[in-house]
Amino acid sequence: MSGKSVHRIIEEIFIILKTKKELSIRQLSLKIGSQWITTEKALNSMKRLGLVKERLGDENKRKTRLFRLIK
Repeated sequence: MSGKSVHRIIEEIFIILKTKKELSIRQLSLKIGSQWITTEKALNSMKRLGLVKERLGDENKRKTRLFRLIK
């Protein structure tokens, strides 16, 4: 079974984060239609490249990783 390439997922994440301020891995994976583990790997690659910034959410007791584009 063949899915989307990581490059395509990174492009889609970049486009989505241009319009949205900050989203979690789960929110991004649902918008893209990809598994969360693949989305997480793409976000980690983007983070290493200096495209996104990560912070922990503080709205609830669960650790929520939020990502946004670096300006």
